[in-house]
Amino acid sequence: MEVSCLWPLIIISILRICRIHALLPIPIVGLEDRTKTSNETKVTCMLPASECQCMEVELKIIAKENLTNCVSHTGNLPNVTCTLDVTKDMREVEVSCEAHFRTKSKPQRLNIQTEPEFTDCPDKVVWIEGEENSFHCKATGHPPPTVTCVKDSMAFMEGETFTAFSNMSGEFYCRATNFDMVSKRVTVSVQYEPRISLIIVQPAASVAEGENLTLICEADAVPPPSYSWHTPTAQLQYEQDNRTIQIKDVKRAHDGFYVCIAQNKHGIQMLKQKIVVNEMEIVPETDLGKVSKPSGAEKTRPEYFGLLAVLTYTSVYYLF
Repeated sequence: MEVSCLWPLIIISILRICRIHALLPIPIVGLEDRTKTSNETKVTCMLPASECQCMEVELKIIAKENLTNCVSHTGNLPNVTCTLDVTKDMREVEVSCEAHFRTKSKPQRLNIQTEPEFTDCPDKVVWIEGEENSFHCKATGHPPPTVTCVKDSMAFMEGETFTAFSNMSGEFYCRATNFDMVSKRVTVSVQYEPRISLIIVQPAASVAEGENLTLICEADAVPPPSYSWHTPTAQLQYEQDNRTIQIKDVKRAHDGFYVCIAQNKHGIQMLKQKIVVNEMEIVPETDLGKVSKPSGAEKTRPEYFGLLAVLTYTSVYYLF
């Protein structure tokens, strides 16, 4: 019964204390807007003209006797309750309660500026032509930096998607920028299927029998392609890379279509070239003239050569 009567008094006392302390100004922490690492910064504490915030309070019961089982409660009506074993000798014992108030400012975060730094940006990347790609170059810093990767007139933001083309191969420079800037070189390799531009024929695609012939397949691809041929005959000589055919002493069997095949892991392309082999012209022997042969084989040859000498002398005479 006595304990229940004390509660209203305790509550009223706490309310009076809260009313008094609610009028107390709350200190405020002041910080600089921006602070860089390794620099000094000022922290100030000031009291506002008028502001009220909730205050923390710690209640403590003070007595000469030992108190046990003390339980504290927080909230709008903070209180603490302890157990005291009463004896007859406690008639003159005094019990008091202390309230310790703590005020604190609103929390403020330090605005510290830090230079950009790449955390995840590979030195080399491989793309496939025609597929969507993007640069994955992460950077930290405060304020958060923007990352842009540049090559010639091309510029891409970090994470921006685009279609890869072969002309993107080469050196990109990725830059992370806030109040400062750092850069990193990224080597890009764009792979693509073979493209055969032409088959070079030396000396020409139309040759005569007995001549020599060379065919060279010109193809571009990344990674470099392997070469093979479909030919009219197997009587051919290939260079080590298989892109060049050497034909010694062309024959009629070499006439026909030559198909170059270039292939890598991304695709295959073929191109054909027709070779025409012409028959060698046979020049008939020219009769210099018919001369009547005298009787006797021995007289035929001297008279023939004598006549030939006369004709030659006469032609030279009239020519000059």
